[in-house]
Amino acid sequence: MSDLKPGTLCVIIAGCPENIGLIVEVVAHLGRHAGREDAYIVQAASGRVLPQLHHPDKPGSFIRGDSAECITDRHKLRPLVDPKDGLDDEDTATDKDRELVKLE
Repeated sequence: MSDLKPGTLCVIIAGCPENIGLIVEVVAHLGRHAGREDAYIVQAASGRVLPQLHHPDKPGSFIRGDSAECITDRHKLRPLVDPKDGLDDEDTATDKDRELVKLE
């Protein structure tokens, strides 16, 4: 998987069940950290606290979230992609192009 840059918006696709589907923003890439192969600091894009976090002392159990930031694994994050990414400029119509077509 490719590294995610700070500022990248992602959807959580695994991990704490109550967090799945939330949009988060990458704050920092930590790499190997606390037993994780590829860790990231993320924050809730809404600015609200994350609803659920892993219990720090009891592996496999969860606690009510009390922070908008957490550390998570790369494989639990799916970046949101601009629909124009991967298209050639020729295939991408701008608003100005659309206006010209209407005038013709």
